[in-house]
Amino acid sequence: MKTTIGIRWYPRKVETFQQMQHSIKFDNCIVYPDGVDFPHRTDFEVKMLGEHVGCFKHYYRTLEDLCKTDSDIIGAFSDDVLFRDDWLNTAHRMFAKNPYIGYLECFTAKGMLPRLQNKKGWNEMKGGWAKTWGGGYLFRREVAEKILQHPFILNHLNNYEANQQIDHAIPEAVHQMGYLQYAHIPSLMKHIGRFSTIGHIHRKIDDAVGW
Repeated sequence: MKTTIGIRWYPRKVETFQQMQHSIKFDNCIVYPDGVDFPHRTDFEVKMLGEHVGCFKHYYRTLEDLCKTDSDIIGAFSDDVLFRDDWLNTAHRMFAKNPYIGYLECFTAKGMLPRLQNKKGWNEMKGGWAKTWGGGYLFRREVAEKILQHPFILNHLNNYEANQQIDHAIPEAVHQMGYLQYAHIPSLMKHIGRFSTIGHIHRKIDDAVGW
């Protein structure tokens, strides 16, 4: 499956980009700075989409740009994660099995376990807003296109003043659309950023399962 990964970047108190870049072990990535100059060495394409717009708005335009590629699978990840070996092949195998997937969640937080079957491998998640969190969504491109045009997402984009909650808005839209949602145990990602660009505080329940 042809895949393109977008990496959303904005300056952090402690930078994590180089660790992420070493960990991802995948070449077809595009770095999307949120309206600021990008200072790191990389072989990835770096693409500026405009001025600084902040969390959800930058996620939206990054995913929108990825939808213009000819890739089968796309994802718009933050720059503060590490990836488990074979993470992408694990996701590709799951996409090949099920045509009704809304997204695969590559980050599984410990706080999500009560809502999962807590079995090794892919666990189905149910529900929408505030049922799961963490981001790391992989989509079939055609599903991502539908998500971007979903009324809930457009309302969130245009009217949600906090301009956050990517990880609540996406599941809510996918839930309303009736697609399936899955997260992997162990988590395929680990968040390493301890200094959020939007002021969030890392909690124990935000730790990755299995790391």
